[in-house]
Amino acid sequence: MATQIESSDDFSATLAEVELLLRESDDSAPGAPRENERRAAVLNKAALLLLTGKFEAFLEAAAEDFLFAVNQIGVRACHIPARLLAEHSVRAVAGIEQRLSNGDLAAVAGTFSALARRWAEAEPCTDLAISCKFNYGKHGEAEVIKLFKRFGFDDVFENVPVVDDTQEIYEGQTPSVIDIKGIVNSLTGIRNNILHQDESPTLTADGLRKQSAILQRFASELVKALQAVVDGTEKRLQDEGAANAR
Repeated sequence: MATQIESSDDFSATLAEVELLLRESDDSAPGAPRENERRAAVLNKAALLLLTGKFEAFLEAAAEDFLFAVNQIGVRACHIPARLLAEHSVRAVAGIEQRLSNGDLAAVAGTFSALARRWAEAEPCTDLAISCKFNYGKHGEAEVIKLFKRFGFDDVFENVPVVDDTQEIYEGQTPSVIDIKGIVNSLTGIRNNILHQDESPTLTADGLRKQSAILQRFASELVKALQAVVDGTEKRLQDEGAANAR
C-alpha cells in the first residue's frame, strides 16, 4: 500500500495555535470584556504572521511527503511525471563542471551513468532528490506555483480547485471556485507590509478566521491531489507486474 500523505492533518492541528490568538483578539475587541483596541490589533497581526508561516511550512512538508512516497514505490521513469526525473537530473548535475575541472572524471561518469539508467528505465527511481523548499526570502503565489511545478503540477492553484460551498447552487449552475491565489497574494502582501514596512493594517479576527478555514480546505484538497498521483503511480506498477506475470 502506498505511503499516505498526512500533511493536511498536521496543518489542521497547527492552525489551532492561530485560533488561540484569534480568541484572545475576540476578547479584546470593542465591546468585549477586555476591550483593548491596540491589543486586538497586535493579536490579529500576530495571527496573520503565524497563519502565513504555518501555511508555507505545510506546503513544504506536503512536497517532502509526496517525494518520499514516490521514492518508496520504486517505479521506473515511465510511471511518474517526466518533470520529476527532469528536476532530479538538473539537480544531480549541479556543480558537475567544477568536478570536471578538478579532474574527477569518475564522479562525472557516475553521475551521468546513474541518470542514464533512470531515463532508460533500467533502474527504478528510488532516490529522486528535488528541492521541497521555497527560494529563500520569496513568498506568494508565484513561489507556490514554482514549488509544485517541480512535481508535475503546472499551476497548483488551477490543478487543485476549491469550490465555494457557502453559495446556494440552483439547478444548472456551476459552483464558484474560490480564488485561493488571490487570498495567498493578499495575505503575503499584508505580511510583507507588517514585517518590512512596520505597517498596522486593519485586520479582523473573523476575516482571518475565514481565510484560515479556506487555506485549510485548500490544504486538504492539495493532499488529496498528491495522494491520487501516488496511488495512481503504484497502481500502474501493479498492473504492469500483473500483465508481465501472465
